[in-house]
Amino acid sequence: MSVKLNHYWTIIPGMNDEYKKFLINKFIPGVNQLGLHTVAVWSVLIGAYSDIVFENAASDLELIEKALKDKRYKKLKQDLLKFVKGYQTKVLMNTDKLGSYSRDVREDTIKFNQMWDIMPHKKEEYEEFSKNEYFKILNELGISVAGEWEVLIGDGPGIICEGRVSDINNLLQNLQSKLFQNTRRKLKEYVENYRSRILTFHVQKLKGYKSESYQMIAD
Repeated sequence: MSVKLNHYWTIIPGMNDEYKKFLINKFIPGVNQLGLHTVAVWSVLIGAYSDIVFENAASDLELIEKALKDKRYKKLKQDLLKFVKGYQTKVLMNTDKLGSYSRDVREDTIKFNQMWDIMPHKKEEYEEFSKNEYFKILNELGISVAGEWEVLIGDGPGIICEGRVSDINNLLQNLQSKLFQNTRRKLKEYVENYRSRILTFHVQKLKGYKSESYQMIAD
């Protein structure tokens, strides 16, 4: 089972340089040592909520629970709050509807995340529609569906559909297409509180010969 711990924040104005050094040199290595693999850090290009989304992945929920209780994590969070505001977290569990989740993210990846709540009385219809129609059409439109996540801990909406693309211009064009608009309209027969965000790299993971490192992409 794949699980995620996502962190959300906004950088305090005037703290950018100190924030960069701390994030790359302290926070990312620190959470990785606790067993929370840093997939990437994302900047919200279009959409509300927060400026930054920090994405950790783990193999099971117990690892996340253990890390959150660790004194080292509490110290890392305390130090992070010197540079950021509006800090929040969400714990997500993969619904496994789309198979195994890949932590490998291409260097040209743009994310298109959609969020919603399933209407309780439409759950069965939603499950059939999302698996057999909606996710397939997203893939046809060049939006690779990397996973569907249920929010276990944190504010809603309760479902996150994680999409990945490599060309933002094609994405924007496809989002305006009749096929997407009509299919999303049908989705809204089964869900409510629909939202979406487009994200680009803030910090990217680099793969070396024997190790992994991270580099800041955007302020």
